[in-house]
Amino acid sequence: MEFLPKEIEDYCRRHSQDELEIYRQLTAETYESCQIPQMLSGPIVGTILQFFVRLTQARLVLEVGMFTGYSALKMAEALDGSGELLTCEIDPAHITIGRNYFQKVPWGKRITVLEGTALESLANLEPSFDLVFIDADKINYLNYYKRAVELIRSGGIIVLDNALWSGRVIMPEDDGSRTIAETNDFIQKDDSVWNVLLPIRDGLMVVQKK
Repeated sequence: MEFLPKEIEDYCRRHSQDELEIYRQLTAETYESCQIPQMLSGPIVGTILQFFVRLTQARLVLEVGMFTGYSALKMAEALDGSGELLTCEIDPAHITIGRNYFQKVPWGKRITVLEGTALESLANLEPSFDLVFIDADKINYLNYYKRAVELIRSGGIIVLDNALWSGRVIMPEDDGSRTIAETNDFIQKDDSVWNVLLPIRDGLMVVQKK
């Protein structure tokens, strides 16, 4: 999965806020132990999520799809001491890696892992979240988005990763690509939000609830 020429991506990283060593360690372990390490959101997206946490002055954040915990840790770092982040994850191996790193830093205590299927976890939550980040199985993206709109407060931000799906949304030929394209179309017609699709990494759909 290559989204930009390597030299351009490296230039962007060199001219963006540097990240702490723990994120490099988590990235290295993810690439060593996981079958699809490219699922990691990475430093650019992680730092953008931190910006959204600060801009919304978020106190309560929801993540749908934790993977090994990189983006959860990034967002939790940007929360103030009373902030809380709930993250959904179904894979026990990913949860183990994430929790190991959450225990290494003070802001890891702000993270609560909701184990099991994300749709079941979301059904048991109540409004109102300040920020929702969706980066889970693509076949349920529209379901996740619809539930996120119910859970987010007015003025809150929803961010969907992989909104371009390596360009396959233009001519979708598989279920995942079709669902992401359907979700993008649904958001574009959703009068309850403002939205912009950004060509950052694999595409970030950014939505603000009116």
